[in-house]
Amino acid sequence: MMKKIISLAIILTIAFQCKAQFVNSIGLTAGVSLGNQKFFFKDPVAISKKKYTVGFNASFFAEFFSHDYARWLSEIQYNQKGSIDKQPEQNYPNKLQYLSWNNYLKLRYEMYSIIPYILVGPRLDYMLTQSTTSPEIVSSFSKLNISAGLGGGVEFISYSNFKFLVEAFYNPDITPAYVTPELHVKNKNIELRIGLKYEFAGRKESCNTPTYVE
Repeated sequence: MMKKIISLAIILTIAFQCKAQFVNSIGLTAGVSLGNQKFFFKDPVAISKKKYTVGFNASFFAEFFSHDYARWLSEIQYNQKGSIDKQPEQNYPNKLQYLSWNNYLKLRYEMYSIIPYILVGPRLDYMLTQSTTSPEIVSSFSKLNISAGLGGGVEFISYSNFKFLVEAFYNPDITPAYVTPELHVKNKNIELRIGLKYEFAGRKESCNTPTYVE
């Protein structure tokens, strides 16, 4: 399933790249992820909040359309999630690695030297590996689940086609990542990312962007 989704995303990205009026830019990001989890117990009913763990993330993205204030951004992202389950006897690390297909509505505002923006939309998360030591985790996490992405960023305007950007995201699960009759687990991530995007010729910012004249 996920291989088909990734293959389709790559094919679409290549196809859209040939349509200069549709694809605005492509880029890469990398950063740090702060992962946390909530354990929802069924009997007795209780919620246990776990401690944060540090991981990494990286992505390839494509930005579509060239509207001044609203665009669509789609990306394939590698992300590490999990938590530290702190118990009286010891700490139990839970480590999960995901490959996600993210799609966002990008709302932006061009200023003289920067472009602030917000990103909001769904993520389809595919679990690659699981390394969990919590005694309550007795089976595998779901291979597929849905999470939400809510983020903000700043793009720094330059005279070249390459643009530097910084972003922060809040990424909570919508559907549980782990489901048994006794326990549901949801992931929550805070992501800090830096990135570089390449803007195709003819798609440069126009509203308030300085223009170089010889």
